[in-house]
Amino acid sequence: MLSEFQFLRPLWLIAIPVLWWMVFRFLGRWWSKGNWEDVVEPHLLSFLATTPAKQKRSLLPWIICLVGTILLLALSGPVWQKNLQPLLQKSLARVLVLDLSYSMLATDIKPTRFERARFKLKDLLGHFVEGETALIVYAGDAFVISPLTHDPVTIASLLTGLHPNIMPLPGSRPDLAIELAADLLSRRNGGTGHIIWVTDGIEVQDIPAAENAVGLNRLSILAVGTESGSPIPLSGGGFLKDKKGGIVIPKLYLKPLQKLAAQTHGAFTKLSPDDRDVEQIIAAETAADDFVEDKQQRTSDKWNEEGPWLLLLVLPMAALLFRRGLLFSIGFAVLLGVTARPSSVLAFEWDDLWLRPDQQAAKLFQQGETKQAAELFESSEWKGAAAYRSGDYEKAIEHFSQQNHSRANFNSGNALAFAGRLQESLEAFERVLADNAQDVDAQYNHDLIEKILKEQQMKKQQQEGQQGANQKNKQDQQNGSSQTQEKQNAQSAQDSSGDNAGTSDQQTAEAVKNNAEKESTAEKNNEKFDEEKTESPNNEEGQKKIDGSAEKENAKNKKQDSTPVDLAKQQFLEQWLRKIPDDPGRLLRNKMEREFQRRGKQNFTNEQYW
Repeated sequence: MLSEFQFLRPLWLIAIPVLWWMVFRFLGRWWSKGNWEDVVEPHLLSFLATTPAKQKRSLLPWIICLVGTILLLALSGPVWQKNLQPLLQKSLARVLVLDLSYSMLATDIKPTRFERARFKLKDLLGHFVEGETALIVYAGDAFVISPLTHDPVTIASLLTGLHPNIMPLPGSRPDLAIELAADLLSRRNGGTGHIIWVTDGIEVQDIPAAENAVGLNRLSILAVGTESGSPIPLSGGGFLKDKKGGIVIPKLYLKPLQKLAAQTHGAFTKLSPDDRDVEQIIAAETAADDFVEDKQQRTSDKWNEEGPWLLLLVLPMAALLFRRGLLFSIGFAVLLGVTARPSSVLAFEWDDLWLRPDQQAAKLFQQGETKQAAELFESSEWKGAAAYRSGDYEKAIEHFSQQNHSRANFNSGNALAFAGRLQESLEAFERVLADNAQDVDAQYNHDLIEKILKEQQMKKQQQEGQQGANQKNKQDQQNGSSQTQEKQNAQSAQDSSGDNAGTSDQQTAEAVKNNAEKESTAEKNNEKFDEEKTESPNNEEGQKKIDGSAEKENAKNKKQDSTPVDLAKQQFLEQWLRKIPDDPGRLLRNKMEREFQRRGKQNFTNEQYW
């Protein structure tokens, strides 16, 4: 038993010699003074005849040292016995239900409802440290992507391959998904759990079926989208249309979802740019404090602290100090010093006493006070995150640039993009991909920024080309007007019989000018044969220009067949194709397709397929 003797908090033992030194340094001599020592200088005391032979000394310093030593020993946590206790775990199980209907591709929240919902699910999975988690997706039918598991990281990795386009059947049947989630929860020991539904809406006629499918489980809803809605873009261009030819604009109706969440004793929240929605769902989940013993019958070792028994030795000595009035005086002085300060200063000093600056900043950051948090954070990365949240992107860029790792480069790329420095943002995402080519978020942001830069470059080239063409036309008009003026001056010296000849010369000059314009246009198109034509001619002269440029382009392409330029382009294309990642959703698509065929359901006949 005593062989296992130890202290749980041994650092408190360091304070014991410090306590003794302070007591005898500041209090020992004061308590040992006699009456004459209060009124006579120390160097004259030896000449006094009334000095007693034996000085009477006080025991209070020794009592204080003894009491303090016992208290510090109790705080250090002396132990020598263990108690074996069974481990408990949360009996809670949750099922994530994700809407993958076509309406989730609407762009009323950027980039799409589906992308924002997927990112939010990753944040939500990061908060699950206990219990079991499963994932179900649905459109026209519902499918289990992951059964109940204690590893939410596995589910987070599966989110990358999800997309509305991989669903075997279009439509929106949330009642089937909720019924499947309730079935998963009923197979476990607890029998009930928490269903977290991420969706952009439900039809009124589907509410009774969904409510019945919930059963005894709690249903929390995370609504995605806006009440105004937006069209659903198609990959080939245009927007999704209904059978009547009208453009589909899915809108988010909050009242049906709020009513359904209230009836099933769950939480309802809209998707937010911060973590307020996640915290609300987690709060609804942690409201249930049901614990069960660990299935593997694991136990934990808990030490029995013996320190509190030492307090029994302190009570008599504390009573002695109280009798002398010292204990009361010390307590009164401490109480007076605390209450004499303003409340604002007290709150500040209290936080400084128990929280480090980083902890205070994190608390302010969670409360939304990002500007104050940015001033308190000591880490440059957290300073950048707080500045980013507060909208001070330049400050965020400054802090992120002080770090040299992938996460800082990713955050810096986002801040640079919002600050309008797209080229620098693209370079930041390229650094992230150089460290980890499998970073899906960085790849998506990189492609998006690259697409925007290309669009801006094309617009700039179009504007420059249009300005050049306008300037050339203006110059040609000025040259034509000068030539016409010269003709008129020459014609003023001739008689009326030379009018026809003058007219003929003017037509010849205009013909020469038109030919020069054609040749110039042909040469210009010949130099820029890779550019797309943005405008179509409205007259015969413009049509001749295009015919001439097409002939020049074909001739030049034939000449380049024997050059190594095509080989270099082909090699570059092959290298680029090798970098294209495999379709991460192919396995999930095939899995759901086989499951759908196994069920043997009929083809989709519902009019609303989004």
